[in-house]
Amino acid sequence: MEEKDYEFVHETIKKKPVNKKKLLRRTVLTAALAVVFGLVACITFLLIEPVINNVLNPEKISKVEFPEEKKEVKPQELLTEESVAQQEVQRQEAAVEEAKEEAIQSATTAFGIDQYEELYQDLYAYAQDSMDFMVSVIGISEMQDWLQGTFENENMTAGLILADNTAELLILADTGSMENASQYYVRFCDKQMTEAHIKQKDSQTGLTILAVSKDDIHSATMEEIRIAELGISGDDAIVGQPVIAIGAPQGTYGSVSYGMITANKGRLNLTDASYNLLTTDLNTGTAPSGVLINLEGKVLGVMAGSVSGQPLTVFGISDIKTLIAKLSNNEKRAYFGIKGVDVTDDAHKEMDVPYGAYVTEVVSQSPAMRAGVSNGDIIIKIGDHLISSYKEYRAVILSLSPQNVVEMTVMRFDGTEYKEVILEITAEEAE
Repeated sequence: MEEKDYEFVHETIKKKPVNKKKLLRRTVLTAALAVVFGLVACITFLLIEPVINNVLNPEKISKVEFPEEKKEVKPQELLTEESVAQQEVQRQEAAVEEAKEEAIQSATTAFGIDQYEELYQDLYAYAQDSMDFMVSVIGISEMQDWLQGTFENENMTAGLILADNTAELLILADTGSMENASQYYVRFCDKQMTEAHIKQKDSQTGLTILAVSKDDIHSATMEEIRIAELGISGDDAIVGQPVIAIGAPQGTYGSVSYGMITANKGRLNLTDASYNLLTTDLNTGTAPSGVLINLEGKVLGVMAGSVSGQPLTVFGISDIKTLIAKLSNNEKRAYFGIKGVDVTDDAHKEMDVPYGAYVTEVVSQSPAMRAGVSNGDIIIKIGDHLISSYKEYRAVILSLSPQNVVEMTVMRFDGTEYKEVILEITAEEAE
């Protein structure tokens, strides 16, 4: 049988021709996607990098502290009995010589209208030099008119450059008239305006600490401004001292007033607080704001709407230092809900009322009411702190923090005598 050769189909596989248009489109698309991806990655990095940097390297903010006031020792307190007579003779001889010199000077130099004008020119120039630690604070709020249209309303108050915590400048101001403000701005002495935010506020006094980021302040402005220097307002020698009111004492920023301090014994008793007030002979305009400075440029008092009146009355700077330090450091403050006064010497001697903080009112639903504190109680001890006045009670409250649980010892009158009662009270956070 004859063999046959069989042939199978032979196929040749040819490569598909390259579609140049399609390849170009893919290349362009790939390049475009790469550009888009790169842009998204860059934007994401720019947005996230500061957050990561803040977490890994948080900015250190220094704590605001005001130095403790040291009472000056008067020369007579250092005298011994043996030297008193000699010192008195020397004082009298010096007084005679001084009187002679004054008589000669007054005879040769008359204080006329020209000298009077020069005196006020010097005072005004000094007040203007002190404005570099003052700012105007503007609060902006949205209002509606009777047609239900919305417009912006601006309120202004004078502020004090109080401290620098490394990251921010801290401004002390009374913002009681800016309850509805949604934005705050600070205008410095060189007219630069910078946005600010409230760090913390005391609702009773209206005193507020506003913070301005130093990154937002021009270097030229930083060279023009300075931190205010705080004086001492609790010394009896302050009475009769000449002062200058700067900021907006007449209701207009940049206005000034001159006068003197007439008394420093006034007190403002509020809930869980008591503040020393300085009175002056200054008459001011509507809604005054700003500070009182002495002729050394040191701040002695702060104006606030909660103590406004005629003549001008202000918070003594010594009595609010602890409060403004807590506000500056954004520290939470304790709240008990007690209003009170001091027990007077007459009440103690004539009616045998114990010394302490006499409770005149207990705020409804407050920690004090829940603990059982009653009107008429006399607080004599909180924890380990003895209390002999409402001012001392206020000092202890400022040293506490919310959620602190302390024992409060009160003297309570049972109809015949005062008896000791021990209560447990838990502090809440003050507004």
